[in-house]
Amino acid sequence: MASSTQERAVEVCANCLLPATHHCRQCGSSWYCSAKCQRADWTCHKHLCPRFKDFKDRPDSKSVRAILFPDDVKVPNFVWLKINDTVLDPKCVSDKLEVAELLGVTVEEQIGQQEVMRGIRRAAKPGPSTTKTHLIVRADGLVDGSKPNQSIGMITKGNFLFSWRGPVLSVLTSWEESPDGNANPTLGDMTMTDYRDLIEFFETYGKYVEGQEDFGPSSFWWLAPALKQEMITRPQIQVIKISCDVEQKLSGVKYNPFNIGEGHPAMAYLQPLPITATLGLPLVMRRYPTDDTMRAEAEATGYCNAGPELLLMCIDPKSQIWGKAPKGLVQGNMVVMRHDQEDLYQHHLEALFMYLVQIVYPAFEETLQPEPKRERAEVLDMLHPSRLDWYFRLFRKERSQRAERWKNTPDLFHFENEGTKSALKQLTSEFGLNMGL
Repeated sequence: MASSTQERAVEVCANCLLPATHHCRQCGSSWYCSAKCQRADWTCHKHLCPRFKDFKDRPDSKSVRAILFPDDVKVPNFVWLKINDTVLDPKCVSDKLEVAELLGVTVEEQIGQQEVMRGIRRAAKPGPSTTKTHLIVRADGLVDGSKPNQSIGMITKGNFLFSWRGPVLSVLTSWEESPDGNANPTLGDMTMTDYRDLIEFFETYGKYVEGQEDFGPSSFWWLAPALKQEMITRPQIQVIKISCDVEQKLSGVKYNPFNIGEGHPAMAYLQPLPITATLGLPLVMRRYPTDDTMRAEAEATGYCNAGPELLLMCIDPKSQIWGKAPKGLVQGNMVVMRHDQEDLYQHHLEALFMYLVQIVYPAFEETLQPEPKRERAEVLDMLHPSRLDWYFRLFRKERSQRAERWKNTPDLFHFENEGTKSALKQLTSEFGLNMGL
């Protein structure tokens, strides 16, 4: 059962956050401490205030009040969202609501969600800390040609850093711990006060704050010009773009190193890919927009980019997808970067891919045969950083004979273990590789 409209423990002024004494007579949803603050807030409040009266009472118990920020008109609006009683993941807010039609998508995999960060206003506001606001968006809105969101541009007067694209929905949840110790979201109704907080979020999203690392949605990459310019002034780290098959064919370049600023939003909300973290080279990965001149051909081929899927291989020996990578998660161009914000060298990445292709992946396959030729524990041994380190040294030695630039690439690590060298020699021999050992 969805919750009723959320009651605030303490009503505060929507403009200055001091204790409030009266509310807006038209909508009855926003509170103020004085007429002066109410007038100051009117430029934000006026867009939704007259619309609230038509959304005060729920039409039924299976609906919740949300805010829709359309991409094709300049004014946001309240909407009723139907609750989906059949959900696979009760903690996934977007699964609990019927939102596909409003977002203009056809399948659930195209829907993404993000919890709204607590900005200065939200952090200072008294009231229940269990209340959260979530944005529901097109998961691929930044790479599928979606238009810039006009309504967000209007309510912020163009004062925003991130390039919001496609329709955006905002919903409210209340998280309360259940008797079994788990916390699942209960859906609530967005208010005018929540709308005021959202405006601040849109205006400050992506702005660097010392010590704050939460920047935004994990599937978002494109940034508005103001934030791109700010990133230039920060210490730079090297990341690598891996082109999809179409861009690689047309440009002739697969790996394209470039620099981004430390604390870049591209790194937010990501954990290192398990197989890379185990190998001692903790990497994170994001999608990167396809060049407009290549978009048509890329769409025709499904944005194929097979290589990075290796980084998603499951290394949990108890999992049913052991040694496999989830299908469809790697499409189009990808950007790979080190989670520890160190420079990622192209030669390190190339050697990692070759190690996975030549050593690890075949070993995975041997464990999956009807009569396994190898134990899963043996494969996990192959994922020790020392194995990758020795492989890289041999790989660099072999490549240096053909390209001088390989000689200057630093070691991955500094292992000096003859046992590891011997084990790697045996492995390369098993898979028919001549690495000069």
